Amino acid sequence: MTDPILSGTPESWTRLPVQTLFSLSKLELDDLQLHWAQTRFQQLQERIPALDALAEKQGVKIIADFETLATILFTHQVYKNYPFAFIERKLFTELTRWLNKLTAHDLSGLDMRGVNTIDEWLTLLDEAGMFVFHSTGTSGKLSFFPRSQTEKEAWVEGTYTFLEAFMPGIRDLHLPVFWPAYRSGRQASMRLITHFGPALAGSEAEYHSLFNAPMSADFMSLAMRMKHAQEHGDLTAMDTIKAIFKTKGEIVTLKTRKAGLTKSFFDKMVREYRGRRVFLMASATDLLDVAVEGLAAGQEKVFASDSVLLTGGGFKGRQTISDWKDILKKFYGVDQVFMSYGMTELNTYNIACSKGVYHVFPWNIPMVLNQNGTPLPRTGVQTGRAGYFDLLAQTYWGGILTGDRITVHYDEDCNCGWKGPWIEDNVQRFSELTGGEDIISCAGVQSAYSDFMEYIAADVPEGE
Repeated sequence: MTDPILSGTPESWTRLPVQTLFSLSKLELDDLQLHWAQTRFQQLQERIPALDALAEKQGVKIIADFETLATILFTHQVYKNYPFAFIERKLFTELTRWLNKLTAHDLSGLDMRGVNTIDEWLTLLDEAGMFVFHSTGTSGKLSFFPRSQTEKEAWVEGTYTFLEAFMPGIRDLHLPVFWPAYRSGRQASMRLITHFGPALAGSEAEYHSLFNAPMSADFMSLAMRMKHAQEHGDLTAMDTIKAIFKTKGEIVTLKTRKAGLTKSFFDKMVREYRGRRVFLMASATDLLDVAVEGLAAGQEKVFASDSVLLTGGGFKGRQTISDWKDILKKFYGVDQVFMSYGMTELNTYNIACSKGVYHVFPWNIPMVLNQNGTPLPRTGVQTGRAGYFDLLAQTYWGGILTGDRITVHYDEDCNCGWKGPWIEDNVQRFSELTGGEDIISCAGVQSAYSDFMEYIAADVPEGE
């Protein structure tokens, strides 16, 4: 089927302006999205072993409607459902075999001999045409999302379209870029800044990062394992990880110096770029800490009012200050604080409009499921577990069931003028709501899904 506005493939939509993307009626959008979800399933079922296995266990042969699509979403745990021994015992051939179940690319011929770290493994996958993202590993275990170079162009163009809403003409515009973290890496936000930091700045010299070093996936894995062990009082694990840390003294030293480096970073930014238009992207907590300290020191309106201040991700357990956006505006001098909501599993972020709610780009299909895993009607206002189908995924399965609790408005047009579903600015993690582990019930037959999860996990070879 075709649509007079979005007549090409989903990846071609990423080059359209935001006003066009958010101009379709609900009926037009539903028809178009279901057509492309059906197409992606037909294209990928036999090429991705994990998808084929789940579809067979759930009895899905065609996607007749969105309710059927909901039965073959992958939970976010799928992407870390590998034995941790693969990391601890450097079994990267086995880890590659696990990843091979999740991609349409054939990774079986890759030679992993001599690979001893996660960073080396990811480098080899990059060289083979993959573009794997890893998570922050807050549960103590990194997730790996099997994107490839096939998705990269749509990821770039979709992100430019997202940024265009904040910075018209961004593709031909250069601004000093400030990013108070590692300079590059393969975690989702690091992949983004690795590409867009120099591109937006126009040069490496005007791309300012807190650390000049890339972020190591191995270090992040160790750091999150240490954090997880501390939270669960696992003294044995803590001692083991501490012993490993001692062999990485430079990294640990760098981490312990972060507070001082962060202050120097922002001091330099304010001193040398006062009054100029800049692009600053950081967590809300980092931005707020600096703003509160700056205002206490008598500083305010440090940048040009049309500077871009982009943040998101919430306060991660810290108490939210109700007027935090006003504090940021006062210190940084910007007219608006730009917000986004997204996740590693999706190629692009959901974009906050002038009314402060999040709009979902047409290439992402939002779904809401209740606590039993039953998809709720795609009408009215629905609150529950967020599921998405990312139509930009061409070599891996774009269906994902998240750990987020969201409220979606399906029929009601936003007062900003954009059409399509929108999400209230009250997204919460289920793990935070329950104060513990997030137990996910999936759509379809639960026992079939449990069998599928066992299929994804691989056994650790004996004698290794």
